[in-house]
Amino acid sequence: MKKLTTTAIATLAVLIAVGAAFALWADVLNIHIEVNTGYVDVEFGSWSVKEYVGFRPGYGEWSFVPVGSTPEAKNVGKCTVTLQEIENEENTRLGTSTGNNDLDLNITITNGYPGYKCEVKFEVRNTGTIPVRLYFFNQDNQVYNRLMLPAKFTISNAVECTLSGEDAALVDPQDSATYTLSCVVQQTASVKTQYSTQIYIQARQWNEPLPSGGPSG
Repeated sequence: MKKLTTTAIATLAVLIAVGAAFALWADVLNIHIEVNTGYVDVEFGSWSVKEYVGFRPGYGEWSFVPVGSTPEAKNVGKCTVTLQEIENEENTRLGTSTGNNDLDLNITITNGYPGYKCEVKFEVRNTGTIPVRLYFFNQDNQVYNRLMLPAKFTISNAVECTLSGEDAALVDPQDSATYTLSCVVQQTASVKTQYSTQIYIQARQWNEPLPSGGPSG
């Protein structure tokens, strides 16, 4: 009996030793992580144009009537809107390489005169995949100045413009925001002179606030 027990213990010891000589039996599961990011992109949508003639009874404030609405409201000036590439906005401090080099909204007043008013209502569409907030800027000596809507600004002390709409509008993907820009030629404008300016619209991811120190890409 003692011999049998000794043999059994020796056999067990051999089996344990053999088992230790081979790799541990095991199974493995893998966690694979893949992140696909979205993008920010906006473009101009539809627009409409209204034209007015201003009269100043007693040299007071302009009183506007739609062009063609009365015999005195003559169709003299012309306001046209086109989409064209004016500047690669992705290369400015306001832009990044995430969006397309979108076409710009070009507003042109032809044969303007003191009292002529052009009013353009336009749409900004979110064609990206994440919500954005829209901020407006103009530029003065290479410095971008935030336009808090509704905003008024003057072009060379000759044309007064008003930009209205929701300030810092939140626009979801495939949605849009609508704004109105009106410009009035003032009595201080010179004849046969071209006046111009540019307004920039920055679309930022909705959950990133605008820095207090100024815009950045």
